[in-house]
Amino acid sequence: MRLIKISLLICTLLGYVSAAYAVPRCTVWAELQSKADTNITSMNSPAKSQFDLHGRLIYRPLLVEEKSYWLGFELYQATAKLNKILSTSNEYSVPFAVKISNSTGEILDYRFNAKLKTADQQKLIALYRAFHRAKQPENLQGDTYWVKERDDIGQYKSLYTVLADNKLMRNKLSYIEPTDTRRSTNAAKNLMQLDTANIISDEFTFENDKCWLTSTLGNSHIKVNSSDDNMVIEVMQTLSLVRKNQSIPDDARLLHLPEDPKQWKYLSADWVYPKAPPKPLKNVEAFITTLKGIDWLEGDRKELLQFLYNNDQYLGSLKALISTKAIADPLESKLFMYLGKHDSVNSKQLLTDVFVEQDLFSPNQRFRSLMALKYSEKPLTNIQVEAIFEYSMSYGLNEENSKLAHSALMVMGAIAKNQRGSEFSTQLTQKLADTLSTSATQEKASALITALGNSGDNAHQQLIGDYLTVDSPRLRLNAAEALAKMPSRESLNYLSNQLEQETDSKAQGAIIKAMGNNELDAEQVASIYAFADSNYSRDIRSAAISALSQQAKSQPKVKKRLKALIKTEKNQKNLRQLMKALYGS
Repeated sequence: MRLIKISLLICTLLGYVSAAYAVPRCTVWAELQSKADTNITSMNSPAKSQFDLHGRLIYRPLLVEEKSYWLGFELYQATAKLNKILSTSNEYSVPFAVKISNSTGEILDYRFNAKLKTADQQKLIALYRAFHRAKQPENLQGDTYWVKERDDIGQYKSLYTVLADNKLMRNKLSYIEPTDTRRSTNAAKNLMQLDTANIISDEFTFENDKCWLTSTLGNSHIKVNSSDDNMVIEVMQTLSLVRKNQSIPDDARLLHLPEDPKQWKYLSADWVYPKAPPKPLKNVEAFITTLKGIDWLEGDRKELLQFLYNNDQYLGSLKALISTKAIADPLESKLFMYLGKHDSVNSKQLLTDVFVEQDLFSPNQRFRSLMALKYSEKPLTNIQVEAIFEYSMSYGLNEENSKLAHSALMVMGAIAKNQRGSEFSTQLTQKLADTLSTSATQEKASALITALGNSGDNAHQQLIGDYLTVDSPRLRLNAAEALAKMPSRESLNYLSNQLEQETDSKAQGAIIKAMGNNELDAEQVASIYAFADSNYSRDIRSAAISALSQQAKSQPKVKKRLKALIKTEKNQKNLRQLMKALYGS
């Protein structure tokens, strides 16, 4: 885990974050080369590494929205070498998109065309940061301007110099020391208790035309020490980008993706992170014997997953073993978790069988199988989906089995979210929606609404929104909680229209909290603020505080309203909520 966090820090050192500016809508590509030498000294033990990255960086403008726009990138035919050894994974070749504010030029969001590990997301973010320049001030006096910018290490100051012939030079000058390092919540600083990074040198020159960059040349030398000097990281990087006038290859993935990055379908995880062929044990008996001797509680995570991968063909034999409870309870619980994370067709078939075969397995085992299925990031087979739905929608179940059946539907929603954007996810959420439309009982409808909320699929907002006006307060509450997980202008309209006429306090609180997940206008903020009045119950006031707290992140004026509530709020829990919103934890 420490190595992963250090790699995230190195990604930060290799990238440069700033504001952005809009450009004409044309698609171009350029040859990219980057070299970085890293020296790490840990507990007086030095280590060196060399990283080389090469590929054709494709640039494509994407969706333009009211307050922002998206830019798309793909490093086509990327090759990454660490110490001259070619990487076998393809994370650098995954297309990604950046959302940028029209007004400020700030980076608002990133989207990736695959389910990437956090460290690999940071690699692509760092790649983009290298080319992302600060917005030039209007009515610039002279040819230089200073900008305060931020990355994962902290805030820093950059000097920009406007040169002749559409050129711009950027010098990263220094990191700005926090006023109180003891209160710093910065992830990178907390990782190693870092002192301020020392920028030894940093100079990048950009040349552009009406489309985008035509060339970039730069070098950087940054050194970071831990406060106790037990860790020193030093990164020296050179980077070049040169525009090519040839046509972009037709098989570039970015060219064929929708303009809206939220509609991108994920690339296969097996393509991004290909595995070597498995090395199974000689037979099923050897597999069972070895599995029984494994410490599933304390064993190494990678080794346990590798064991299941190597012996995937034998997983069906575990059905009889589990039904006889031959594995001690704590170990069995962990085994289920690893079967879920293994995420193969065979592991999911085993987990599905455990869930649906109520005569062979205990309720506890069946619940564990559902919790394991939540880890699925690859599609279930049609047979597995049908088996779970058939059981979940059956009638005449006792109370315990009914709870399991409803839990299974909610898990289907979570699985759909894991694979959001894929054809499988679209089909699965549609099945949930179709089932909801024909559901005969309130209990099943409640589970299906929650499942659709868990999926986060905006395509079914209207169906969920209709449940805000049904007679059942429980279903209205479920609908509000589901819409909270799919914020949009459409869902906000459903919520705001129902707010004033809602008569159930629990449903009303859920509506208020759900509205807070959206960007509210002044009138909507005022309507939420009214519910923070002392005339309303503690829970309603808490919901209003929660919604206002969400708005305070982007609307500084809302903080004044939160401060005013401190004077009138008497409940200690609500006061703590207010203080956290205003001043952090």
